[in-house]
Amino acid sequence: MTPQQEAYFLNPPPGSAAARAVEFGIDLTLTLENLRLTPEERIRKLDDHLAGIAKLKATAKLVGRVHGSKPKSD
Repeated sequence: MTPQQEAYFLNPPPGSAAARAVEFGIDLTLTLENLRLTPEERIRKLDDHLAGIAKLKATAKLVGRVHGSKPKSD
């Protein structure tokens, strides 16, 4: 990513799509952070998030069984 591209996300020009996104409440620094990663790093990060979600779901099911609630279907 070039310095000009980074500057666009950090200080988007008025009226640009990026400026409208900021006005809407989107944090462009998170987009910028992800764009600094290689595609492989982005996929690895996504895989880590998915593994964490799967672990949370498994834990929630276990806690539900321990406390006697009926498990929800996926």
